[in-house]
Amino acid sequence: MNGSPGRRRRGIVARSLAAVAVPLAVAAGCSISTDDTPRALAVSTTTTSAPASPTSGGASAQLWYVLDGSLVPVSASLPDHLLSTVMGSLFDAPDTESVGRDLTTSVPVDTKVEHLDLADGTLTVDLSGEFDNLVGPSRQQAIAQIVLTATEFPSVERVRFRVDGTAVPVPTPTRGDAPTVSECDYASLLADPVEMAQAGVTLSAIQRTQARAADLERHCDNTD
Repeated sequence: MNGSPGRRRRGIVARSLAAVAVPLAVAAGCSISTDDTPRALAVSTTTTSAPASPTSGGASAQLWYVLDGSLVPVSASLPDHLLSTVMGSLFDAPDTESVGRDLTTSVPVDTKVEHLDLADGTLTVDLSGEFDNLVGPSRQQAIAQIVLTATEFPSVERVRFRVDGTAVPVPTPTRGDAPTVSECDYASLLADPVEMAQAGVTLSAIQRTQARAADLERHCDNTD
């Protein structure tokens, strides 16, 4: 596993950022529209031993959603910046005004976060059994959403998954099923900035995606 100190990463697929110059100018005036039929998710975040420093007076966090099979960040206003709060928000029913018409979530309906545990840079996410109903590309997208959201925290370098307390390997685009994953395993799923602009995604979300892609390009191990 590529979880060495300094958050070594792998599996990066280069993105063409220069091509977005013209669409960005158009996207600057765009906002994400609403949808009357979002996928509703039920969540129960129970006990957690994952430490994180709260931000007093409210906080903003980046939650990752799906746009035509690719991953896009959405800024969410939360009461604090605890890891448990941020991860719980990803499992809540999406706010249609914030997420928008074309952004969806692959996290399955009724999945619950049973427990979070962060130790030595590895976050263990224990999910309820409903998660195992998810298969194929949607399962990989859901894992990517969770991993990219969790690794927004500098303290989270790697993620492991359990379902009903049992460790499970999870799918990656380049390594097949793996017991432990990092954000680099899902770098190839970041949305293309041009496609984001064409879909009417906000300029700030496009810029955040570009910044995340650039960070992965600098720090991920590109060797096979």
